[in-house]
Amino acid sequence: MALAVFNYFCGFNNAIMPQRNNIKSRNILMLAPTPFFSDRGCHIRILNSYERLRKSSARITLLTYPLGRNLQRVNTKRVAMLAGYKKLSPGFSFYKPILDLLMFAKAFGIMRREKINLIYAHLHEGIVIGIKLRFLFGTKLVYDAQGSLAGELSEQKTIKKNGVAHKVVFAIEKFLSKRPDEIIANSASMKKYLTEECGVKRPIQVITDDKIKIYSKKNTSREFTPNISLPKGKKIVVYAGGMDLYKGIDYLINAIPLVNKNIHFLLIGYPFESAKKLAEKLNVQNRVTFTGRVNYEELGSYLHLGDIAIAPKAGESMEGNGKLFAYKSAELKTVCFDNKTNREILGKSGIYAKEKDYFDLANKINKEVGK
Repeated sequence: MALAVFNYFCGFNNAIMPQRNNIKSRNILMLAPTPFFSDRGCHIRILNSYERLRKSSARITLLTYPLGRNLQRVNTKRVAMLAGYKKLSPGFSFYKPILDLLMFAKAFGIMRREKINLIYAHLHEGIVIGIKLRFLFGTKLVYDAQGSLAGELSEQKTIKKNGVAHKVVFAIEKFLSKRPDEIIANSASMKKYLTEECGVKRPIQVITDDKIKIYSKKNTSREFTPNISLPKGKKIVVYAGGMDLYKGIDYLINAIPLVNKNIHFLLIGYPFESAKKLAEKLNVQNRVTFTGRVNYEELGSYLHLGDIAIAPKAGESMEGNGKLFAYKSAELKTVCFDNKTNREILGKSGIYAKEKDYFDLANKINKEVGK
C-alpha cells in the first residue's frame, strides 16, 4: 500500500500522454508488488494470469519483491533485498513504499532496455507504478483486479471501516481504478464493485480461475504423500488459505465445539499462530491439524484428504476466492456463508450457512459429514 508515494508516481497529469504503441506481438512487463511466490490466493491468481498470457505466445517478465520462491516456468525479476524485510503474509508493511520505489526504478530500466508493449499490473500498487511508466513510455496499461484496497485494509484492521482513513483510501482506490486502459476482473462481483462503487465506465472483462484443473484427482501427482498424521476413523473437513482470523478463521474455530466429535479439521495455510491460540482457548486443539505453509503444487494431495471443504470468510469481499476454485477443481463440496460471491463461484457445489453465523456453519457441517 504505497500510498505515501502516490503523488510522486501519478503526478495527476495525464494531459500530455504520448501516443500508445500499436500492439501486434506482445512483450509484457507484469508488475506484482508482493513477495511472489508465497503460496497464497493472491499469488495463485497472479500465476494463473501469467500462464494465460504465456499460452497466447506472449513473452512476459514478472517483476516482484525480493522475497518469495522462484517458479521454474516463470521469468522472474526481483528488486534488491532490504535489511530486516521478512514478511510473506498479506497485510501492510512499512517496507512496502520503499519496495515499490525500487520496483518503479527497476521497471523503468526494463522498459528502457526492452521493447515492452504492454504493462500488466496486479494490485493497486501495480497501478500506481504502471501509471507513471505509461506516462513516460506511452505503453498500454492493463489492470488485473482481484480485490478492494479499502476493504482489504479494513478487514486486516489496518484502518477502521467507515473511518476517515477508510474514506481517504477508498477515494484513492476509485481514482486508481479509473486510470488503466483495460481492466480484467477475477469475478462478476469484482466487476460490479468497480462499476457501481468505483464508478469505472470502461468495459471490464471477467476472467475467472475456474478453468484450472491442477487439483483434480486425475492431475494430482501420485508421487507426493502429505507428511501429516490424521486421526483414523474421522471425517475430515479441509480448509486451505490464509490463516489470519479476519479471513473467517474465527468463525471456523468457534464452530468446532458445536461440530460432532467424529469430525476432524485439517487447516492448511499460514500464519496460524492466532488460530492455534483460539483453538486452545476453546479446548479444541486436539480436533485440529495445522499444516503451516504448503507449496501450491502439493496442495491437491492435501485437499484429497478431505471429505468436505470449508470457506468461512463472511461478507461480499472480492478477496480470497482462489480457495473456492481450488475446492471445485478438487471436486469437493464446500460449506460456506450464503452470499452472492460464494453462490456465483460454487453454485450447486456450495452448502450455504447463514451469513456470519458460526452456529449454522456447524449445523451445515454436521448435516453433510457428521452422520
